[in-house]
Amino acid sequence: MGSSGKILSALLLMLMVSGQSLAGTNDFNPRYDGRDVAKYTYEYDDDVEGDGYMMVRADVNTNNLSLLEYMHGSGSIDYAHVLDSEQKTTHTSSSYYTITKDGGFLKKSKGASSVIDFTIQKDLVQSPYVFAFGTGWYAARPITYDSLLKEKTVAKSYQEGVMLHHQLEYARGYVGDISVDLNCTGPDYKVKGKGLASMKIEDYVTQGTVHVGMLFTDTLKATQKAKSINTQGWRAPIIDIDADYVGDFHIKKNLKIEIEKSWGSDCKDWLPCCFGGWGDMDEVDTLPIAEDGVFDCTCREAALKTYKPAWNGTTAQFPTEEYLLKP
Repeated sequence: MGSSGKILSALLLMLMVSGQSLAGTNDFNPRYDGRDVAKYTYEYDDDVEGDGYMMVRADVNTNNLSLLEYMHGSGSIDYAHVLDSEQKTTHTSSSYYTITKDGGFLKKSKGASSVIDFTIQKDLVQSPYVFAFGTGWYAARPITYDSLLKEKTVAKSYQEGVMLHHQLEYARGYVGDISVDLNCTGPDYKVKGKGLASMKIEDYVTQGTVHVGMLFTDTLKATQKAKSINTQGWRAPIIDIDADYVGDFHIKKNLKIEIEKSWGSDCKDWLPCCFGGWGDMDEVDTLPIAEDGVFDCTCREAALKTYKPAWNGTTAQFPTEEYLLKP
């Protein structure tokens, strides 16, 4: 990676907390067990080049997604990465009311939505590195770092029951690109929800080991067989991929799974007389009604034209006997 093509080094962390929101029944990430979900946006760009020893660890979580990136080693180090995550909505920020059988109203959540995007490029050559931490006695006894190369990327979508895993160990040289895309979006009355987990890999490995794996299964919460609703059922996965390589390899892989979440089927109050007026109605309820027709009374005139016998709306305010339904 030449210096002209590298990503500018920057670190930007923006936490935009939108108030307290209770953990929802669709929060599967164990990190959110009993905790509130806060809306936030996180951006992390990194560009590093040098000689010596490095250890990097990043652990990013949303209510239903997680990404772990870890690497260490000594020698010639050259890498750049971009890591973005966003908790787009929380349970209280995307809710609606349903009508119960007894005529009451029940507040329900559409579910929290979040995304994680990650890309990293690495060019690493392992070698010992000697460093003196001081002068005098310390200068005569320098520290030697002699660590083989290791890299680990784990992406999880808890609600969808998906895990993607890439791991490099004991390598003398490594040039590689990895990109991860995680998306967990709840459905609403307009569009279906989306579950996406993908990992693209291209590795050039010198004297090392590489493991690539993928698991896809139903969550134990869905099957009601777990002692903890936030524990995943990995024992009988629907898809189970394991690939291991030892030696010198060029590896390219593209792992991707998409899940469609259907619309909610709950009934909503289309006439918000107790909560507001026309401006508080959901868009889906206003579509068959012309706004102009409501407020300029043309909809009333159109309705009167359907009356048989004809009704003079300018003089008659209430139906007379001749308009009553005859059994």
